Amino acid sequence: MPPQSDQPAPQWSKKDQAYMKEYLESHPDNRMAWYLLGKQYERSGEQGKANYCFNQAGDIYKAFENEPLPQETVEEQMKERKDRDRRRRTKARQLRAGLLAILFLLLLVLLPGGEAAAPDGMRLSVQREKGHAPPPQEESSGGTFYRLVAAGDDEGYARALKRILEKDRKRAGEDVVVRMEADEAWLIWSRTPEPVLLASTPSEGGPIEMLPLAEPDCRCEEERQAARQGAALWAEASEQRLIAKSALTAYVKQGKAAPDQWTAMAKAYPANSVSGTSAGIEQAYAEVLQLYRNGMARGAKRKRIEQALSRMWADETDPFREPIRIVVDKKRHRLGVVSGGILLRNYEVGLGGSRTPKGKFVISEKVVNPNGSSTGAFGSRGMTLSDTLYAIHGTNEPDSIGRDESLGCIRMRPDDVEELFDMVPIGTEVSIVSDVLPGELRVPDPEDRYRLDLTPKQDNPDKVYRWLD
Repeated sequence: MPPQSDQPAPQWSKKDQAYMKEYLESHPDNRMAWYLLGKQYERSGEQGKANYCFNQAGDIYKAFENEPLPQETVEEQMKERKDRDRRRRTKARQLRAGLLAILFLLLLVLLPGGEAAAPDGMRLSVQREKGHAPPPQEESSGGTFYRLVAAGDDEGYARALKRILEKDRKRAGEDVVVRMEADEAWLIWSRTPEPVLLASTPSEGGPIEMLPLAEPDCRCEEERQAARQGAALWAEASEQRLIAKSALTAYVKQGKAAPDQWTAMAKAYPANSVSGTSAGIEQAYAEVLQLYRNGMARGAKRKRIEQALSRMWADETDPFREPIRIVVDKKRHRLGVVSGGILLRNYEVGLGGSRTPKGKFVISEKVVNPNGSSTGAFGSRGMTLSDTLYAIHGTNEPDSIGRDESLGCIRMRPDDVEELFDMVPIGTEVSIVSDVLPGELRVPDPEDRYRLDLTPKQDNPDKVYRWLD
């Protein structure tokens, strides 16, 4: 133990400190010198340098201070933290596995005579009673059916499992539960959703095999990789179908008959309900048009159209149940592309503060290169809101994005406004509100942008646009 004294510790000058450092350069093995230099640093409040010196002092520090070296203390703390983390992860895995088993057992209550077995680690087989007749569902026979849940939504996950177990036992195939991130009240759409469960239904009477793909202990890497690839293709196709359904809905709500082909809506200005075409969107439109026409019933024309649209949007093979809308958040300077509670895009925009009005509008006009230029005040794309002087358009003042510098219009970056122009049809609803969108931007990488082959002659050379830029 160091000698105890009522006298105050001696104060070391900068000169003393410099001398000790110079001494150690020629005597680096002198542990007492390291200890004394460390005490100098400690008294001057430089604890990091002091700890380094104390570690070099080794046993001298331990003898005088009667405690472990600073590095030993840190190492012990790190070891304890790692042990705690390891125990926590182990408990979490055990809890997830236990909850999964309990959940399946609870769900089996819904299936009279059901039996469950887990013969292969994390694999769980569920055998249902042959006489059980679940309610009919709008599910395709065979193939793979994807079910979307939000991360952390245990109730949504349970509902997905319930639907899998209730499905018609004659419908063989696979069900994949995929998970996407949630942000505040929104489910964040992703082209690469995470598969969390694979349910394989064999021929009639066979058990359903469940694979929890997100579990680290699941011995299912091959199935996990295949599910990821399939989920990515499903997400891309779902986005195409959403855009096709939204365009068809907006078109027929204007009192027009649903066209036989997508390209009939992609004409020159002012008949450019949509901006262009692609092989993917034409295929998606053909599929949704068939759904729409299959949903037609007898009765008055208006009622038949409403019923057909309702049935088209109720299709359970799609995660989207509502047309695309645009939401502008004045507080956060964001423009979101949404469908129901799903957020597909979240762009940063420039606004006009109090000059940008709150309320509901629709896109009433779409024009390429307003006033004949892609580099003018309105950029390369413009979309008029409800035949007013307000519009969503590009800008030649990129520094104004994220600020309130416009006279009321909504300014966007070039790549953002061009992608939006391709995604939304004339007739799209636009809501200008405040404090409803997340702050984090949700914008694809350049190679993943949604783009169509632009139809020619979508400019309007006969008009000088005077939007409130």
